[in-house]
Amino acid sequence: MTARPSSAAEAIRSARLLAILRGADVERLADVAEVLVSEGIRALEFPIAGPEVLSVVSKVAARLGDTAYVGAGTVRNVADAQRAIDAGANFLVAPSMSMPVIEYARDRGIGFVPGVFTPSEIDAATQAGAEVVKLFPASSHSPKFLRQLLPPLPDAGIMPTGTITRETARSWLDAGAVALGVGSDLIGDSMATGDYSAARTSAREWLDIVANPA
Repeated sequence: MTARPSSAAEAIRSARLLAILRGADVERLADVAEVLVSEGIRALEFPIAGPEVLSVVSKVAARLGDTAYVGAGTVRNVADAQRAIDAGANFLVAPSMSMPVIEYARDRGIGFVPGVFTPSEIDAATQAGAEVVKLFPASSHSPKFLRQLLPPLPDAGIMPTGTITRETARSWLDAGAVALGVGSDLIGDSMATGDYSAARTSAREWLDIVANPA
């Protein structure tokens, strides 16, 4: 396995994927995460919808922190950010544009991926230092929107997230997305079945999709 990229943003951009992992089974989440990292996906997001997810962040960070970046998602305020960082997260993902969270992460030297929806939010997040921004929900936009947006905002590292599928992935990347945030279509039913070979196959398929034009 190659060395860990120098930052969470580089890990996301180099693989062109951010894996979003959800589930109640802590051990199974950690095992699926390990499979994805072994295949070359080096940035993992665990949405902190419940307190038990912080234990997942801690477990995965301890197990994979030398080879991957372990992020906490759905970080909505500074209290969330503090709990996530204390649990071992080394980058934060937000569903919205929160300057207090951005400033807190920046002061702590932690990577951050804010959620954005409008050109103004994309520009503000980029100006604040975000190397990758999460266009969310991507299903409410289109690749055409992204293609029109990038000429005036060429420095924006836009990562569409939300209902991204194998069928739509290339159109977003071809429009200028630096990466894609993918959850269920990447993980499949591995969390439910414990069939990690399915997660491995899916990771390989996704990495091939994002690396090679149709």
